[in-house]
Amino acid sequence: MPAVDVFEHMEEAWKLERNPFPAEAIRAQHAEQPYSPAVFSEEENAFRRKLIRGAVSGGQAIGFLWSQGARADTGFGKTTLMQEITHEINSDLGATTLEKAGAKKAQPPIAAAFSNLNNLNAAGLYPVLFNAVIDLATAPDSGSVSVFDKARARIVEKLGQDDADAIAERVREAWITIGGTGGPLRSELVDAFAAGGSKLRSALAAVTTTARLRNGLQYLDFALAALAAAGIDHLFLMIDQLEDLATNRSVTSPKRSREIGRIRDLLESASYATRLHMIFTFHNRAAQVLDRFWEENRLPPFEISASNTSAVVVLRGLKETDQAEELLRVYLEDARLEPFEDDLLPFESGAVEVLREISDGRPGILLSRARELLNAAAEQALPKISGTFTRKYFDGQAMPADADDRAEAADFGDDIDDLLLGSR
Repeated sequence: MPAVDVFEHMEEAWKLERNPFPAEAIRAQHAEQPYSPAVFSEEENAFRRKLIRGAVSGGQAIGFLWSQGARADTGFGKTTLMQEITHEINSDLGATTLEKAGAKKAQPPIAAAFSNLNNLNAAGLYPVLFNAVIDLATAPDSGSVSVFDKARARIVEKLGQDDADAIAERVREAWITIGGTGGPLRSELVDAFAAGGSKLRSALAAVTTTARLRNGLQYLDFALAALAAAGIDHLFLMIDQLEDLATNRSVTSPKRSREIGRIRDLLESASYATRLHMIFTFHNRAAQVLDRFWEENRLPPFEISASNTSAVVVLRGLKETDQAEELLRVYLEDARLEPFEDDLLPFESGAVEVLREISDGRPGILLSRARELLNAAAEQALPKISGTFTRKYFDGQAMPADADDRAEAADFGDDIDDLLLGSR
């Protein structure tokens, strides 16, 4: 039998221009990827209500986004949720997020930045802060502007003129007003921000690795001052991959203690205490290693407990087939060549349930397994992917590529219950 062109089969049989699923369970920052809030609607709403509105209304300084599964801690969608909420906040400076969180009246504008702790062997918290400032200076897509650009526009509106000197002076005045204790702001940042355009991004791109390591706090100072000058008094730092601080073997105990101590320092400074809100990802392995360092620095508790529910949101994976179907649907829709009545084609519901089971309900793992399965089914030119084929494939017993077997694999899979019950 001649070899099947998998891409041609995807196009003709399934109306897909490509395999839409990611090869790795990794979410890239600023990369446009399909997303459906319906997959984890309860957890997403809890994130807004507890970690965002709770910080604005109740002054909560630190929150935690946990993942917790039966056999694993990663791949549950923490990075995706953080990035999506960051984008949502910055799209209208928090108006939509706070409204969805249940706020009944107009709330103060807020901003958010995403960063991560994935290179602590060569860096530390200060480069994380620097990367957060880079995020504030970066437009999320070609059709929008950065948070700093929005802040500058608000300052111009308040001043009634677009004058660089006046803008710079307003930023410096704001730093004094909010109690800045770290010395004067870096003049090159203030001047670049005041000048507008791409000058601030260029100034940040020119900062050396050494300066990022040593002076990250100064860049955060500038960010808080620029936002305060624009009337934006709350900055949320979404800090991902805290597990690297715990699981990276090159990070010594003294370094862990120092970096966590720096988190404590931020909470004790007047200029950060009420304006800066940090949300960390967490899981059991990280908790076991970091517990004593957290306690030594008297940081707010991170454990999942009845007494700490206001500061914790937990992702436990895809519990229902409907959730897995919705996750697959948005990725399939993104690659569909034309509208199709069966928006899960080529997956039958039995296949989706098997995918959910073998991935332990972890979205990232499910998507990478779906990619693998889709390729395997295309190689055999299957019209649909049944639960039977999926189960056998992941057991290492994929169906043969005979035409009769292909038809059986498509027709038999999700109708097996009907056959057994005698309803067909």
